[in-house]
Amino acid sequence: MKRIFLTVTLISFIAFPSMGQYYHQYFDGADTSAYNSILIEIIQDSSNVWQIGKPQKVIFDSAATQPNAIVTDTLNFYPINDTSRFIAKVEKNFGNSGIFALRWKQKLDMDTSFDGGTIEYSTDSGSTWVSVFNNPYVYNFYGYDTLNVDTLIGGMNAFNGTDSTWKDIWLCFSTSWLAQFQTMDTLLFRFSIISDSINNNKEGWLIDNMLAHITFLHTIKEIPQANYLNIYPNPSNNIVHIEMEKLSQYHIIEHMELVDALGKVVAQWKNIPTKFWFETNQYPNGQYTLKVKTNIKSVSQSLTISK
Repeated sequence: MKRIFLTVTLISFIAFPSMGQYYHQYFDGADTSAYNSILIEIIQDSSNVWQIGKPQKVIFDSAATQPNAIVTDTLNFYPINDTSRFIAKVEKNFGNSGIFALRWKQKLDMDTSFDGGTIEYSTDSGSTWVSVFNNPYVYNFYGYDTLNVDTLIGGMNAFNGTDSTWKDIWLCFSTSWLAQFQTMDTLLFRFSIISDSINNNKEGWLIDNMLAHITFLHTIKEIPQANYLNIYPNPSNNIVHIEMEKLSQYHIIEHMELVDALGKVVAQWKNIPTKFWFETNQYPNGQYTLKVKTNIKSVSQSLTISK
């Protein structure tokens, strides 16, 4: 088993609105200490197609920043019946306030609905992996064309299809929520490309310019809330979103309950982000109360479920 490690530079970038520390990975060589780096680990056997080098294909003809990127083979199409992975590791030295953002640029060329690129994260050193797609614990995940996300056979969400334009992808988590994992010293992200038995002559997945940083002012316009707790849509017929007032300090929902009209607790959550959502399909139509206790205060709000 071969392991390849690259490191990235830590810089302070005052001019950018996030006003945080930056960790860079441009796949062009190690240039700083491991403590201040994203570490890229390719665990490969003879079938793993992830490579770091100069892309030389039709769609994947160059890196976003010359000369190198990480790509599913610099020259050839990705193979059939394959699962190839790399892991990005970020040391947990980013505090407990603000939003942690992992960013990268990507191009895609995969068989629609049959092959795909998945992304998972782990807070327990890789013992368990959780998909970032359709995940209420993910603060924000955006920058891609929604047409390039589909459900593969087996129910897994993944990138697929073709997008020949560089996209700037943001994957964000609340640092207050991450702070609860006290034994976690490294946040892990696993990028996998999965192919079926059909030879499609596709180029795969091209990634470059990976960054990790803390942001307080997000690129998505967020309107200040009038109330400490905001629930929408209300009435809800599918998914209800919960957003607490955005604060610049440690802020987490310690306990949340959904209580029906008879006073019965029908669902509860512990230690969740202050931006969260849950599905309402499994609950009968009617009036409910959502009781929320954060580390700041306790609030309640009525919720109507109407399907």
